[in-house]
Amino acid sequence: MRATGIGWVAIGIAFYACKPTTSQPDISSEEIHSATVSSFTPEVKYAQHFTVGSFEEYKTLIVNDPWEVGDTLVSYVLYPKGLPAPEADWADFIVPIPIEEVVATSSPQIGLIGLIDELDKLTGVAEDRYVYNRQVYERIGTGEIAQVGSLKDSNLEVLLDLSPDLVMKTGVDNVRNEDFHLNAAGIPISYNVEWMESSMLARAEWIKFTGAFFDKDQETDSIFRYVEQEYLHAIELVAAVEDRPSIMTGNNFKGTWYMPAADSYMTKLILDAGGEYRFKDEQSTGSLPLSFEVVLDEMVEADFWIGPRAGSLKELEMMDERYLLFSAFKKGNVYTFNKRMSDNGGNDYWETGMTRPDRILKDVIKIFHPELLPQHELYYFKKLQ
Repeated sequence: MRATGIGWVAIGIAFYACKPTTSQPDISSEEIHSATVSSFTPEVKYAQHFTVGSFEEYKTLIVNDPWEVGDTLVSYVLYPKGLPAPEADWADFIVPIPIEEVVATSSPQIGLIGLIDELDKLTGVAEDRYVYNRQVYERIGTGEIAQVGSLKDSNLEVLLDLSPDLVMKTGVDNVRNEDFHLNAAGIPISYNVEWMESSMLARAEWIKFTGAFFDKDQETDSIFRYVEQEYLHAIELVAAVEDRPSIMTGNNFKGTWYMPAADSYMTKLILDAGGEYRFKDEQSTGSLPLSFEVVLDEMVEADFWIGPRAGSLKELEMMDERYLLFSAFKKGNVYTFNKRMSDNGGNDYWETGMTRPDRILKDVIKIFHPELLPQHELYYFKKLQ
């Protein structure tokens, strides 16, 4: 979805459907006092793709367009439930908060909602096969949480029947037809583009964006400050390390090996953990598409191999026997992030890893420099056998 300037108005979508148009009853001063949006405004330190603003009667969330720098992707006005909706024709969505029912269509969104202790508000997810959280999975089984389908193939009828206060979606650079129907039904959509952020702390900071819809600004700010402090403290542990092992990542896929570029969160994670990465200065708008031969030439002697999509060394070998040529494979220094898997296929790395980059960083430091964290046990990562 892409919108510029005043957002969706430019493409003629009827967002007024999400804004109350009926007359509001008179409200007493006591009710006004009890229905007040938190005046606390969290500082956004790392994330580049959203901003938070506070005003006397409401607060704002602006999602910046990652594909058109300087443009707004979507804008929100959040106001206390029970009070009249503010006049804000410039906003794409005017949402009463705190929300009481939410649909999450990606694993990281479930992790965000869980970290702020609002999973009881979850009424819909994409599919059960990608859910790690046991509580959520069991509620899907009982029908308490509905399955609404994937991003590309959502069940519009189910979404309309649920009629949640908010549908959380992964922001993309094109409009999906179902969004028109949700808008017409008065269902606000939260477009999350945390996946476009270039650092792990920036991605984790989207907890402040999500928390705003639950009117939990102070709580989410405190949670993030803890995660940030833990992350920065872990970086300090490796600051004086001189011996930095060389790292390779990912694996060959249909003839192309995608490696993280300079601005990738994975590149920054490797460097923060005290590793050395051959392509750390290679600029690209996305991943670096490399041939197997280039990767072999550049990384045949890499000390560690992080994140191949395999459950064992044997499985990795069966994918491509040429993997045996890499020094990291020969030494058994291959680690992947599937230690915490549910029986139904959910991976906790994708569900809560974004919210806890401090845990991920400590895992990777433990792999590269085990002497620095002797008591730490790998949480998301495991060594392939």
